[in-house]
This record gives sequence, structure tokens and C-alpha cells, in this order.
Amino acid sequence: MDRRERRLRIGFGIFLLLVTVATRLAFRSHTLFEFDSINFVVGLFRFNLAQVTPQMPGYILHVLLGRLLYALVGNPNQAYVWLSMLLSVGSVLFLWRAAFVLRGERVGVIAALLWLTMPLFWFHGEVNAIYAEEAFYTSLLLYLGGKWLRSADPAWEPILYLLALSLATGARQTSILFFLPATIFLFLKRRPSARIVLSAIAVFVIASAMWLGELLREADGLSHYLALAAVERNFKTQSVLFGNSWQSQFDLIGKVIFYCVVAIGPIWLLVLTLVLTFAKRSLAFVREYTRNNIAQFVFLLAAMPLAFYLIVFFMKAGYLLNVLPSVILTGAVLLDQEAIWIAEHQKRRNPTVLTRRLITRNVTVLTSAFVILNVAWFLVPWPGTEQRIYNNEDTRNSFIHGAVNRYEHSQSPALTLANRAFEYTNVSGIRAVDSLNDETLRALRANGGNDSGTVILASWWYRWCYELLPNAITYDLELNPQHLDSLWVGRSQHWYRSFLDAPGDSIIRFHSTHPVLLLLRHDRPDFEEVTRQVHLEQLAMPEYLDLYRILDTTFVLQWHGRTFVGTVE
Repeated sequence: MDRRERRLRIGFGIFLLLVTVATRLAFRSHTLFEFDSINFVVGLFRFNLAQVTPQMPGYILHVLLGRLLYALVGNPNQAYVWLSMLLSVGSVLFLWRAAFVLRGERVGVIAALLWLTMPLFWFHGEVNAIYAEEAFYTSLLLYLGGKWLRSADPAWEPILYLLALSLATGARQTSILFFLPATIFLFLKRRPSARIVLSAIAVFVIASAMWLGELLREADGLSHYLALAAVERNFKTQSVLFGNSWQSQFDLIGKVIFYCVVAIGPIWLLVLTLVLTFAKRSLAFVREYTRNNIAQFVFLLAAMPLAFYLIVFFMKAGYLLNVLPSVILTGAVLLDQEAIWIAEHQKRRNPTVLTRRLITRNVTVLTSAFVILNVAWFLVPWPGTEQRIYNNEDTRNSFIHGAVNRYEHSQSPALTLANRAFEYTNVSGIRAVDSLNDETLRALRANGGNDSGTVILASWWYRWCYELLPNAITYDLELNPQHLDSLWVGRSQHWYRSFLDAPGDSIIRFHSTHPVLLLLRHDRPDFEEVTRQVHLEQLAMPEYLDLYRILDTTFVLQWHGRTFVGTVE
């Protein structure tokens, strides 16, 4: 590489870093975005898998990095938001170099710009969530695996690859399952020497032992961790493989396909254009290109997680961030090839024009068009992004449901479907949650929500109360998905939280020196059941917040297998 080329590469890398940080910093979330966000925040201070802080299987490296950044920024939620932004920077840079390994510098530039502006990836670089980890490690493995396959005499590549695989598994424990087929493919294709294999395995084992040891230490030992893993059933709730209905399986498949189409966005336009314009050449090119070892590796790295999502379990659009880097690489190659074919057609009409110049111009036009579409998708307030649609608990948390159209609170199926498309791919999803959380917090504080002696009965989605309102005692309530006639109840104050799950805890007694506050949606099926037993007064605030004061000074509330006995001075 000559000096000019090195300078250009360094300059473009700095450009990608600065643009990624700037685009994420400008629109970042300021409040706890989703129900996992509070789990990770509490995990900074009190790691307790039994109390879902965080949830299984632990994500220990994510929590440890969060603690490091918390020490620097001093705000637990923003620590994780900054972590998402930094991981996004790393993902963009590594995918840029992975694309270079796959097909040269031009494809690297295309892939980096498409990935940088892909709405789903952009969105998850703005919020407190785990999924930027998926994007980062997938991009890193694509780069290291491609380098390994391309190297004439691989030595350090297998070692670094297995180290990255260990760290990816420490951040998100499913990574070892998802990336194992591609890893086996690498070893079979390159067949490194026994010395290199043993060295790589030793590095993997040592790195894994370090994070696994810390995970088990914070989880109170191996036996306790295995006991919690044995009762973890979340991944068994959708697939026919675990006794669920075929309708549930079809909902699962439909949801994956829906979010794949939404997340990939303009790439589908590229594929459609190729099929319609260069049909025969496209098929021949794909057949030829899939014989490339690096292209096969790119496919395998995405195949296992995608198969898992289609067959076993899929909850949120962010899951796809370990599939989409491979899609971006493939899309960048196809876009580059389309630019070449267009240049050949233009050359026949004007033979004096330099082919390289034509290709560069075509790549610039096509890439710019897709970048503009991505940016518009993320920033423009399209129909379906209105605040009123997000101002409904079921709508803004719709990812927990199998079908994309189960709730129709917008009174328009088209707007509801649009909201499903934009809730994780448009900045309105971040702004709406920030607005809702801010308004709810202001209303709670205005009504004594942070006073010592206040009791708050809050639905599961408002568990952030016990971080931001540490003086109150919060009971977070959620219907048991396996037994809808029973409630899960957690009690928390000052970062401490305990689940009330034992049979003896079916009667919950509390004394409050302030009015008991209830956060409960008025459109929940059990709302009328509650109002028949206690007298409620809706506080003066936007109606959709659904914050009530229990007027009774003494009450007995029987609610889905639990009895709440309260007295108010």
C-alpha cells in the first residue's frame, strides 16, 4: 500500500468514526428505553439473575462495560447509551474492512455507508439495549474470518477469531451457538496446523474462563446459575417444537419476515432492480460468487441465527443485528456489480469515456440514493410515527406479541402496521418513549411519587420507577404469561428488589403515609376488576398516562391470585 492510499484509508476511517458518533449523539435516548434497559441499569449495582437484573443468561461483559462507562459518565442509563454508540463505531469500522477483504476498497466504502445509515442499526446505537453488541461482534467476526480465509499463511487470524468469539459469547451467550457453524467452516477450509489450533483453543478457553468465572461469581455459583437456566422458559413460548400452536409458529415466521423487510429497506429495491434489469447476468453472477469461500462464510455467519429466529424464538427487531451485517456485505457487492454492468452499457454508447470513471460515478449515485432513503426513513415523521400512536402501552411495547397487527389502537390497520415498521427504525420511537417517561415521571413527582412512605402499584413497563423514584416503595405487577389468572409481583426500593413468588406471599400488606398511586392502563382487561374493589381518582394529566390515586384509606384488593391489604394515613 502506498503512502497516498494509506492516508486516504486513515482519513476515511476517521470520517466514519466522526459521522457515526455525530449521528448517534444527536438523537440518543435520554430515558430508559425498554424493559431490558432497567434490568441492565440495576445490574450495574446489584447483579441478580433471579430478580431479572439483568435477565438470563446474564450478558456479563455487557454489564461490566456498562460499569466502566458509568464510572466515567456518572449516569447509569447514559453509560449504556454511550456503550451502544461506541459499539456502533466499532461495527461500522470492522464492517468497512470486512467488505474490503470480500471485494476491495470500493465495496468497503459502499458497505460502510449503507451500514452507517441503516435505520435499525442506527436506532440501536441510540438506546440502552444489548443489540449493538450483536452488530459489533458480527462485524468483527466477518472481518477476522475473511482475513483468515484470504491469508496466505494464517497464524494470528485463528487466535484472534476465537478470542473475538469468546468475547461475543461473554456479551451475549447465544453467540457461541449462532456462530459455531461458520467457525467450523473456517477450520475445515483452512486446516491450520495443530500448534495454531491448540493456541487458538487455549486463548478461547482462557478468555471464556475469565468472563464465565465472573458471571458465576455474581450469579452465586454454578449450581444456582444452572437452576435458573433450568426454569428459563422464555425461548419456549413461540415454536411448535415446544408444544405451541401452529398459529404461534406462523406468527413467529411472519414477524421475522416483516422485520427483515423493514430493516433491509432499500436493499430489496436493489435486488428487485437486478432481477428485472440484469436477470440472466444476476443469476450467473450469484452462482459464481457463492463459490467464493469468503462469500460462503458471510452466508453461514447469518444462517444459524436467522434459522433460530424463524424456527424457535424471535422477540425484537434488534435480534436481526447479527444477521444484517452479512446482508449489507452482500448488498454492497451487488450494488458494485450493478454499477459495473451499467457502466458497460454506457460504454457501448460512448466508447471514449473511461470505464473506471463511469463505474465510480454509478457507485456514487446508487450509494447516495440508498443513503438518502435510509436517512429519510430514520428522520422523517412518516404516517405511523405520530406521538398519539405511541401513547398506548400495548402499541409501544408491541414487540412482545407474535403477530404484527394484534393491537389496532391507532384505529387504522395501515397506521398500526406503519408504526410496527417505524417503532425501531425511526427517531420517533426514541422521542415517543422519552416523552412518555418524562411526562409520567413529572406526574408521579407532582403527586408525591418520590416521597418516603409513598406506595406505587406499577405495571411491568414502569419498573424504572424504582430507579428514578428511590424513596417510594414500588410494586411492579405483570400477568404471568403461563397462568393469566396470577400476578408476578416485585417489590423494590433504593435499588433493592425482591420477587414475591412464594405461596406465603399471596397476601401483600403495606402501610402508606401518602396516597397509594396506581399506574394501570384503563384499557387492560382487568382494569374494571380493580375499579370495582377500590375507588380511583385519575390525576390531572394527559389521559394516556393512566395514573390514579386510590382514595380508600383502608382497602383489600384481590387481583389475579394476590391480595393487597393497604392502609393510608
